[in-house]
This record gives sequence, structure tokens and C-alpha cells, in this order.
Amino acid sequence: MKFNVFLGSVPIILGFALFTAIAIIINPHIFTSFLSNAPSKLFYDVGHYSNLVIHPTCNAFYPLWPWLVSKIGTPKTVDDAAFYFRIVGSSLSLITIPLFIFLLKQNIKSYKITFLVVALYAMNPLSVFRMIGYTEGIFSVLSLIFLSLITNLKATSKISIKFILTTISIFVFSCFLSLTRPFLIQSIFSAIFALASILIITKLQNNENFNKYFRSYGITTFFICFGAVIGYCVYGYYCLQSRGDFFAPFHDQKAWGKQLGIYSQLFFIPLTSADFTAIYLPVIAVITALFICISVNIKKLIFITPKIWQWILLFAYPPAFMAFYGMDFKRVNSSDRLTNFKEVNLTQASNNISTSYIFWFCIYFALIHSIIIVFSDQKLTSLRRFIFGTPYFL
Repeated sequence: MKFNVFLGSVPIILGFALFTAIAIIINPHIFTSFLSNAPSKLFYDVGHYSNLVIHPTCNAFYPLWPWLVSKIGTPKTVDDAAFYFRIVGSSLSLITIPLFIFLLKQNIKSYKITFLVVALYAMNPLSVFRMIGYTEGIFSVLSLIFLSLITNLKATSKISIKFILTTISIFVFSCFLSLTRPFLIQSIFSAIFALASILIITKLQNNENFNKYFRSYGITTFFICFGAVIGYCVYGYYCLQSRGDFFAPFHDQKAWGKQLGIYSQLFFIPLTSADFTAIYLPVIAVITALFICISVNIKKLIFITPKIWQWILLFAYPPAFMAFYGMDFKRVNSSDRLTNFKEVNLTQASNNISTSYIFWFCIYFALIHSIIIVFSDQKLTSLRRFIFGTPYFL
């Protein structure tokens, strides 16, 4: 039976509605707050975005989201704008469900895995940020379209009309994303490292497709970076005109107490469980991906299934998981003797990640988010929603 995107979305949306209903029964304040005529007083940054609708100005909050809401509705007051943010944000959040299924169908052959991943995306606790008027809703919609375009851009030795139109579309959506929230540094880092990873792996393979990958993904990387730069420059120019500071959004964030530093306690003493896993899971994912590529292209490695208590450690205290699993991994790969470890056989899909641009882009995107926040904010503000509230890491 063919897996239909929209039919597949229905049970996930119903599941989300069920969990929302349960939450409202437990805490009716959730429902009354959503319909309140003054939600800006209840949900932090929504108030700032609402002010931008009524009084546009340059600050740390990017302009596309408030501009869009001002065009969709006709808010007269800050509280009206806040209400529009929540309604539009909730609608966009629901739209992301079929979009995400469509994206995963292009990259994953298993319908069960696709369904599970989208269900986790839609119903995890951090998904609430897509509903309350933050930028997560619009950012996720734009990101899913952006990633679908990248997926459709296959490596080719010839530049076709379809290739040109797709890269132009990638450039446009990169601009939009850069006007929605901080995207510039993350996209440049992710695109360059994704390209570098593929080229290094291809070189190690002595793959005859090296030039094809270099040309196709090199052009993709350029347009992603160029679009992100142009998008920020549009806002930066407005900031220069209104405040005399092209980098005002970055300086405003610094005024909130963010500054570069090494906060070693964050790696061992969790503020919250979600923040702690948001620090480590992208790192673990990148390390695992690199080891898979080494196993496929350089030296055969043996991967083992974590024990039950190690799975618990992964989410309870990730550094301990890395230490214990790392010792087991080293032991099984440095010994010629048979062990009682259960081995994991790599599938063809695992092998294909070596040259998957979208895979490397997404995994590095989550990693750079984690790095930026961990080394600039002792409170880890927004880290968990940046990792688990948007589709890149999931």
C-alpha cells in the first residue's frame, strides 16, 4: 500500500490534539491563555514580536515573522498582534507535519521510521514553541521547503535548467530563513562542512564522481551561503539606516548578557535534562556518522548495540553514556577474540550518508547551534528548542 502524505498526517495531528486536550484538562490555564486578549504578557518573546508589528524597528528580533503577521491580519494593538501570532503560528505548525512527511519520504524508504520521526517531531514537549507565536512555526515551514529543494538537487555533471531553477529557489529560501531568525553563521558553517565532508570522503574512496560532487554541491553551498548573507544584509542595512549599526541584532544579544567563554560546568552539571541532551546528542550523532564513514571507506569497524542501562544513561547523563559505550566500542574493535556484544550491521542507507549533502547539512546545523549557545550563554537560553523544536536534528 502506498504511503500517502496527507493520510499519514491525520493520526499524527489527532495524536497531537489528544495530548493537547489532556494537557488542557490537567491545566485549563493553557486554553484560556491561548485565547487571551493579552498573550503578549504571558509568553516572553511574543511581546517583542508584537511590538515590531505595531512599531517596526531594528533589534535582536528579525523582521520577516512580524511583517508576515502584519500582512495576514490587521492588528491594531500589541495584544491583537500577539493573538495573531499564536493563531498563525499554530496553523503553520500543523502545515509542517505533511511537509516533514514529504521530506522524509524523499530520504527514508521506511514508512514506519518516517511516521515515528514525524510523530516525535509533532508531539515532543518542545513542539509547543511552534504554537505560541515564536518563530519556530514559520522557520520550520521555510526550513522543510528549503531542505526538500536540497534533496531534489542531485549531483550532476551537467548544469540543467532544473538545476539552475532549484539553486535559485535554494538561494531565495536561504534569504527568507536569514530574515526570520539567526541563520547566517549556522548556514555557512553547515554548508561548508557538509561540502568538505563529502569531498574528503569521496577523495578517500578514490571516487570518480569527485568532480561531479564538487561542482554540484559546491554551487549549492555557494547559493546557501550567499542567500544567508544577502538576507542578513537586507536587515543589516535597515539597522544601519535606523540605528547606525549594521550588526545591531548581534550587539543586542550581547546586551542580554551573552558573551563568549568556556563554561565547563555546562558539560557535567545539567540545568535541565532537555538542555543536557541538546548539548550532547548532536555531538554523538556527528561522531557516529564519522565512524560509519570511516568503517565504510577506510577501516571496517564493529558497531555494537548499547545495553539497556546505557540507553538510560544516554538520556539521563550523556557524558557517562559516551564514556561507557566508548570503552565497549574500543574493546570490541581492538580485540580479535569473539565477544558477547550484539553487533549492528550497517545497511545500505547507512553507507549512503557519506555523500548525502542534506544529511551532513542538517547534522552540522544542530551541532553549530549547540556550540554557539554552549560557548556564549551560561543559561543555555533557547538551546533545547533550537535543537528539538525545529526539523533539522530530528
